[in-house]
Amino acid sequence: MPVLFPIETHDQKAILACGIVFSILPATAVCLRALARRKANRTLDTSDYLIITSGVFSVLYQGVAISSVIAGGVGFHIDDIKNRFGVDEGDQLFLQHLIAIQVFWAVTLGLCRISIIHLFTKIFVVNRFILIARATYVLIILWALAAIFSAFLICQPFEYNWNKTIDGTCGNSMVSWIVTGVLNMISDLIILIMPMPYLMGLELALPKRLVLTATFGIGILTCVVSIIRVVMMTQIDFQDITFTIPHTVLFSALEPCVAVTLACVIILRPLFGGQYSPDGTATYNSPSVDALSRRASNRRFKQLNDDSSETRLRPEEVGYRATIAKSPEPFKGFGSMGDIALEMGSISIKHEWTVQQEPRPTTAGTQKDTS
Repeated sequence: MPVLFPIETHDQKAILACGIVFSILPATAVCLRALARRKANRTLDTSDYLIITSGVFSVLYQGVAISSVIAGGVGFHIDDIKNRFGVDEGDQLFLQHLIAIQVFWAVTLGLCRISIIHLFTKIFVVNRFILIARATYVLIILWALAAIFSAFLICQPFEYNWNKTIDGTCGNSMVSWIVTGVLNMISDLIILIMPMPYLMGLELALPKRLVLTATFGIGILTCVVSIIRVVMMTQIDFQDITFTIPHTVLFSALEPCVAVTLACVIILRPLFGGQYSPDGTATYNSPSVDALSRRASNRRFKQLNDDSSETRLRPEEVGYRATIAKSPEPFKGFGSMGDIALEMGSISIKHEWTVQQEPRPTTAGTQKDTS
C-alpha cells in the first residue's frame, strides 16, 4: 500500500500551494487567449494549438510535483523516510517521479517556445527573421529531445534510475541537468532578442515603440526563473535528494507556468477593447483619422501676390483628407499584428485635396485691362 506523507515543512507547503496556483494561471491564460481570438474574429491557428498542448503538460507537471510531495516524500530527509515512515525504498518513490518531472518540463517548454516562434513568424515576415526562426526551431527541438532522452538513457538499465540495488551504471546527472539548463536559458534569450531590432525600427512614436518592446520583452521573467533554477540545482545533494531538491522542483514548476502565461499575454489586446472586421482585421475609430486631418490642416496654401490668373487658390478649413485602407496583399516586411492592436500589413494612404475654381474678383485694374 502506498505511503502518504504528512505535510509538515515549509517547502512542502510551498510546492503544494504553488502547484495549485501554477495550474490555474496557465489554464486561465490559455482560455483568455482563445477568447481573445474569438473576439478578434480569428480562428485558432497552429501557435494556439501548440500553446494549448503546452498548457496541458504544464498542469500535468504541477500534478506530478504535488504527487512528489504527498507520495514521494519530498521535504523529508531520506533517513526520516526510512526510519520514521518505514519506507525501506527511501528515495526510490521520488526518483520515479523525477523521470516524469524532467519529461513534462522539457515538453512544456519546448511546445511553448515553438508556439511563440510560430507566432513571431506570422508577425515579422522578413526573410532574415524567418531564417533565424527556423534555426531556433531546430535548436529548441534538439534541446527538448536531449532533455527527454537524458532522463531515459543516463542510467542503464532504465530501472537503475531509482533502484540502485540492481547492477547498472549512471552518467553524471548533475552535469546533464546543468547543460540542459544552460541551453534552456540560451533559447530563452534568443527568443527574447529576436523581435527587438524589428520593433525598435518601426516608424512609430517612441512611446509606442517602447510599449511594444516592453510587451514582447516580458519574456525576460522566464530568463530570470531559468537562471534561478540552475543556481538551485547546484545545491542538490544526491545523498539526501528528497530534502535538498524542493527549491529546484519549485522553480522548475514556476518556469513553464510563467512561459505559457506570458506567451498568451502578448496577444490578449482584443479583450481590452477595439473593433475587428469579420476577417479579423483591426479597425480604428474615426478620431484617429480626424486627428490626422486636423494636424494636416495646418498645411495651408500660401497666397501669392499674383493677379494674372483667372483662378486663385483659397485656403480651406481642411487642407486635405486622408483615408487609410489595408491592402489584401501582405507587405514584404511585416505580417499582421491585429491581436495587439497594430496592423503592420500593407497600408495605403489616399490624399484628397479639394480645389475650387472661382472667377477672379473684378477690380478697377482688371476692368481697365479688359477694356
